[in-house]
Amino acid sequence: MKILKPLAALVFALWSGPALAACGGENLIALMSDDRRAALEAAVAQHPYPEGNLWRAERGGQTVHVVGTVHIPDPRIEPLVATVAPILADADLLILEATTAQQAEMKEIMTKRPEVAFLTEGPTLIDLLGDTLWARLSEDLSARGVPPFLAAKFRPWLLGMTLAVPQCAMAALTAGETGVDGRLEDLARAGGTPIGTLDDIEDLLTLLNRGTLDEQVEMLKLSLMIEVDTEDAMATTLDSYFAGRHRELWEFSKFMASDADLDPAAFDAFEATLLVERNDKWAPLI
Repeated sequence: MKILKPLAALVFALWSGPALAACGGENLIALMSDDRRAALEAAVAQHPYPEGNLWRAERGGQTVHVVGTVHIPDPRIEPLVATVAPILADADLLILEATTAQQAEMKEIMTKRPEVAFLTEGPTLIDLLGDTLWARLSEDLSARGVPPFLAAKFRPWLLGMTLAVPQCAMAALTAGETGVDGRLEDLARAGGTPIGTLDDIEDLLTLLNRGTLDEQVEMLKLSLMIEVDTEDAMATTLDSYFAGRHRELWEFSKFMASDADLDPAAFDAFEATLLVERNDKWAPLI
């Protein structure tokens, strides 16, 4: 088991290859039939405030601006950053999900305590996912420059995150490019604006590892049933974000899960854990 000690460092090294060309991909929402699009719009209409990336809340003489973020670099970020920059310049505090320092802390934790991100004992994901599924995943992993023998030791959440980001975007991230939150953090530091955070890294790792290993593997299997090209998925996500159509993207995800015959309860559990519960914890901090 000596290989497990340097696994985290090796993972980050493998991801830090030369940046590739910008991602391609098609917007899957734009390709929907008229009937499906109408059904999607009906689902979106059931929710308040389904559009927008910048909101303002006022109470008791205090003002909070909420900026919807995306963590993937994209040239379309700049107009939004330009809009937010004067607001940030007058702000008393910038609150982020996680700062660059916390991201570095997460990497350090994974290096010192590999068990939070890697299977340090027992069966590997090859055994847990089965030969057929693993053969398909091996091709995707190899395309990202991640050796399948290494990924077989990933915990389910780490493998899911690895497969969710197309190689083109991963290369840009590891080359030092940032999303909206990273750009705003840079502006805040340059302007001397204090920075706070919403996520505690230890709590986040606990959340990602919630449930038994069998339950985590089952959730991973369910997510892998949605066979969508990652560049298409990324293009759809970014197009929706820059159009301010966040609820539409979420409801579209539900449509895709339904098409793959995923148990609706599994999607609801995912939403409750990684979206609703986190937001409920953030609100008092904000």
